[in-house]
Amino acid sequence: MRTITDQIAGLEDQPQPEYEDRVRKIQLDALTAGVTNVRSAPGDVTELAESIKVRGLEHPILVRSAPNNPSMFEVIAGSRRLAAVRELGWKKIDARVVNNCDEALALSLSLDENQKRGDLSARELGEVINRLMGLFPGDHGNERAAQKWVATRLNWWIETPTGRRYPDVNRVKKAQEDGEFQRQVPGITIKVRNRGDIRRPTAPLSVARQVMPVLSDHRVKTKLDDLPSEQAQKVREDFLRAYANTESKKRKDLKDAFLADPLKPVVQIIDQIGKERAQQIVVAFKASPELVDRIDSHSKTMDGWTRSDAVKDLVDRALRELGL
Repeated sequence: MRTITDQIAGLEDQPQPEYEDRVRKIQLDALTAGVTNVRSAPGDVTELAESIKVRGLEHPILVRSAPNNPSMFEVIAGSRRLAAVRELGWKKIDARVVNNCDEALALSLSLDENQKRGDLSARELGEVINRLMGLFPGDHGNERAAQKWVATRLNWWIETPTGRRYPDVNRVKKAQEDGEFQRQVPGITIKVRNRGDIRRPTAPLSVARQVMPVLSDHRVKTKLDDLPSEQAQKVREDFLRAYANTESKKRKDLKDAFLADPLKPVVQIIDQIGKERAQQIVVAFKASPELVDRIDSHSKTMDGWTRSDAVKDLVDRALRELGL
């Protein structure tokens, strides 16, 4: 019997999807919503429909035979294009058919196409990862082996300087964490690549990942755990929204003030920071290399501290010791 390690190694050379040679024109009535389609909801397709009306359908949708109904086709990728042509009143649509396509392959193909289009949400990515984890053919109690298998199915690899390749388990873990965080802030859509959405608040994944450790900090978590769930959700969403809309150089001040008092309304925190910044005066002084080294050493005692933070702390301590 092949071990899971052998199975994973073998998947590196797995065969390519079997696409039919020609693009078919398939009746819309013969298409069913794809349970493996990353896009569970196409959203507003008005602009896309207008583009297709003018330029035509540039890329065919991707389908497979519906597992429980051979006379129908299941949409793997292209739900937005399908919704758009329905809006235009089309009866048929160009489609590429993938033969011998099981659920794991369909999920992988759907995710790959939607990643290339760059408009995935953390929820969509996380759901695909969790579904693939459930399809792992080995021991489901071995989470790491399952994560390795998922990474190989998605062609997520890490290559070492010597040319060796390993399944990118960390990328799978991150996707799971991102999806879990999205469930904590359902009022804000976390986009892998944020393109904005005038109808729904969004936040880029890069920003959400900076906010996650702040909201999981014990100083915040213990206080949020004591709140009703809806109130705790509002605090998390207010902070994420404010952080995303704050200039990068000002985000540390927002984070520090929030950590000091997580239950203080974010609008008041921002107002407080603005007043403090208006009152700040820049002080410059010459320092010997030895003194700079000591300041830098002190800055390492706290996560995220800059040299300026260390200087302010040391000056404040010295003045308090002098009674000033």
